[in-house]
Amino acid sequence: MNSVIPTIADPAAPESAPAPRMLGLRTALIILALIETWFGFSDAPVLFGDMSHIGSGIGGGLIKAHLAAHPVLAVAAIVFAAMGHVRHAIIALGTIIIMSWLNDMPSVVAHGLEFRSVFSAVETTAKVIAFPLIAACAIAYAAHNEHLGRATFLVAVPTLFNVVLLVGFAIGVMIYGF
Repeated sequence: MNSVIPTIADPAAPESAPAPRMLGLRTALIILALIETWFGFSDAPVLFGDMSHIGSGIGGGLIKAHLAAHPVLAVAAIVFAAMGHVRHAIIALGTIIIMSWLNDMPSVVAHGLEFRSVFSAVETTAKVIAFPLIAACAIAYAAHNEHLGRATFLVAVPTLFNVVLLVGFAIGVMIYGF
């Protein structure tokens, strides 16, 4: 008597041949993670120089933790997305957003929210209020393995916002100089 034992697939394991939709999500996540890796490595030299301007205490610790974790999490997101672990890549990118928010908190606590102009009001509201909520939603979607496309879009918003700010700054410098 030959009995067949049914096997249960692991829902966290990647498929052997990803669906075209997952391939698109993986590509988008790799591009986002590459941008975040560039941002992370551009700030990393601060860790190896004089950090007396950062300060001490919990605020300084949060800033140093962000500087150290940002490139590591970004590279992890690249590896996860390349291996097909879309959920893990989204969680890594969402964690970068949360760490960036924690990085800004010592300044917010010391100086308050900055609303001097319309632009600074939009930037402050986005970075202090909207982005951590967006990251929490994306992490929750990924943790429950639901709406992965929506979660990818959510983690893309802060990265694309930072790219737009950088391009706008570069254009302003080209037009007006320092």
